[in-house]
Amino acid sequence: MAQEMADTTVCRLACRLLLIVALGATLPARAENATVTVPVRLDYLLLNQLLLKQLFDTPDQSRELLDDPAGCNRVVVQDPAVSPSGNALAIVARVDARAGLGILGSCSELLDLAGSIGFTGRPVIEPGANAVRLQPQSTWLVSPDGGKITSGPLWEITDTAMRAFLGRFVLDLTPYTESLQSLLPDVLPNRSRQQLQAIVESLALEGIQVTPDSLDVSIAFAIEAEAQPPRPESPLSEEELRDWESRWQMMDALLVFAVKHYASATELQALRDTLLDLLIDSRYRLRDALALPASREGDEIRAWFLQTWEQLGPVVRTIALEQEGQAHLLWFSVLTATDALQALDRLGPGVGLDISTDGLRRLARLISDEQLDEVLRYDEALDPELQRLFKQRFEPEPPEPSALRFDFSLIPRARAAAPAEKLNRWAPDSDELGEYLPMVAQLLDQSTKQALGKHRLERAHQELFRKLVLATAWQESCWRQYVVKDERLEPLRSGSGDVGLMQINERVWRGFYDLQQLRWDIRYNGNAGAEVLLDYLVKYAIRKGEHRQAGGQANLARASYSAYNGGPSKVSRYRQSKVSAYEKKVDSAFWEKYRQVDKGNELAVAGCLGGDLSGPAYVAAARPASPAPAASAPKTPGASEQAPPADTGERWVSAQRETHFTLQLGAFSERAYAADFIARESLPAPVYVYPVRKGSLTQYLVLHGSFADRAQAEPAKQRFRRLQPWLRQFGELRRAAGG
Repeated sequence: MAQEMADTTVCRLACRLLLIVALGATLPARAENATVTVPVRLDYLLLNQLLLKQLFDTPDQSRELLDDPAGCNRVVVQDPAVSPSGNALAIVARVDARAGLGILGSCSELLDLAGSIGFTGRPVIEPGANAVRLQPQSTWLVSPDGGKITSGPLWEITDTAMRAFLGRFVLDLTPYTESLQSLLPDVLPNRSRQQLQAIVESLALEGIQVTPDSLDVSIAFAIEAEAQPPRPESPLSEEELRDWESRWQMMDALLVFAVKHYASATELQALRDTLLDLLIDSRYRLRDALALPASREGDEIRAWFLQTWEQLGPVVRTIALEQEGQAHLLWFSVLTATDALQALDRLGPGVGLDISTDGLRRLARLISDEQLDEVLRYDEALDPELQRLFKQRFEPEPPEPSALRFDFSLIPRARAAAPAEKLNRWAPDSDELGEYLPMVAQLLDQSTKQALGKHRLERAHQELFRKLVLATAWQESCWRQYVVKDERLEPLRSGSGDVGLMQINERVWRGFYDLQQLRWDIRYNGNAGAEVLLDYLVKYAIRKGEHRQAGGQANLARASYSAYNGGPSKVSRYRQSKVSAYEKKVDSAFWEKYRQVDKGNELAVAGCLGGDLSGPAYVAAARPASPAPAASAPKTPGASEQAPPADTGERWVSAQRETHFTLQLGAFSERAYAADFIARESLPAPVYVYPVRKGSLTQYLVLHGSFADRAQAEPAKQRFRRLQPWLRQFGELRRAAGG
């Protein structure tokens, strides 16, 4: 019963959306009156379901067409199928037919056939009604050997019976017209009662067409165009702003309700994934639309809402067609909320259509008074249904043990769990980065590990994913969860609603994640970001073959971030030419950070946290080794020979004047990474590796040159500007090493 009520709710909603569409058909310029036509598409699978329900409503889907008390003549049809036949519809069914002769109370069988029977009928609109019937044209029999029979006694008795029987099949479109009649006063508030009555009285069916995929009918009515009111120029009042916000929140709630409903109507995970993709992607577009100034017209919000409903239609149609017993759902949902919503984009101001907050409330009341609050409620709390949908798509099956060999063995057990408690409520000063950054690095590696424990990922991609998480956190927040504003600690927040370490958008992920924890728990925020990134990596970047494009495996990281930043539909944005300058800048900035991380130089994140050229030293934690040699940077032949001995850098730094300067070209957690960097970049002499220690941690700095002052170092700094060199004084380096 609950499922039936939910079906009815969404069905009524979609029906009203169809009616809104009808009102939104483009009107001819300067026309006082226009005829609006709304296409209604009746798929053949739907027609077959309706035929079974009307005429073959038996357990074995059979009907006996003759009532012969003597039992001499018998025609039983079973398992009908509807298909197109020119400008007519063909219905073919299995048949068991018998013709006999009654003599003195007994029956003498003359003919017997177990084959198939065919019928063609031309669809016509019933005069004065909102219904379509089939006007019989021909019938035939097919024998078991494939021969077609169109004459003889057996055909004669089946012909008459079949024409009479299928002539009762009717497609009643009254629900559409009745809903339109009830909705008009609510969506056309500026129309008089007389104008509304004239529209209602003009309703009619027209334009039947048989296509290869469906039987198409149109609902037509006349509407009078009104003069376009002048566009208001004044800013929105406080009341108008509240109404504007309430309107987009109700629209989002309505879409969430529909997605959850349709997802529950199918057992196919692929269709549930598509619905979830549609919802998430639509919320990214909502995020972008809300970044624009609010207006009375609300064009961007309206475009977002209409586009989402247009995309929802084909998915719902597929769900309805593939599920048994979904005719009701299909009739009201698919046939309206898909093709019909496309016409919404053509709404003109002369129609006077109201899709305001009040208009949405009116639609909800027409659905169900009891469910008004449930359907249109915008709630920031966790939504168990949305969480379950995401879990089903994110955890389709238990991961194989062989797929979880991500090596965290180099993290000392005592530090394996990053002190998230200390990181919470901590907005570091520049002189605290040496302690802060190692903790964040450890936390992000733990988030990586947790995500990999939920989803099977090929071992070859695991190291790329680790770097992706680090680079994304760098790009999004500079590894920060909090900032200080007006002497108060607050979560890091963007103008578009992104929050925390991974800048999880609250509007996009409303219902999926706990918003309070996203704001105030750095570990929770990191885990959420890693989950989303892994989902985008597996479901979009890898599945769409981005690594097979020019650029190779690294494209997977770039594609995943493009989707993370712009939504699932933007997975290939990084390699497209027709994108905005801002999007190009964002993707380019991420790519630069990822390349730094790929070189083992993720510690350069300190640069956006106050680590300027004269800032204090900082030390990064030892990060986990690559899970497989194939995933790490390739060893350059002779790299170990090019790297200086362990004490060479120390002796060289000790020999320099404290007031002189050197260029720090990189900082690495292992000496081998530093050696690889020197070889890979072909760094000229003098270049040295200098260890800096803090507690149990050691960072290996790559240093180049000795300069008496900053001016003398400038040419070398410009030469290595792509490496983002840091000008350091030798005295400061020796003090850091001594620490």
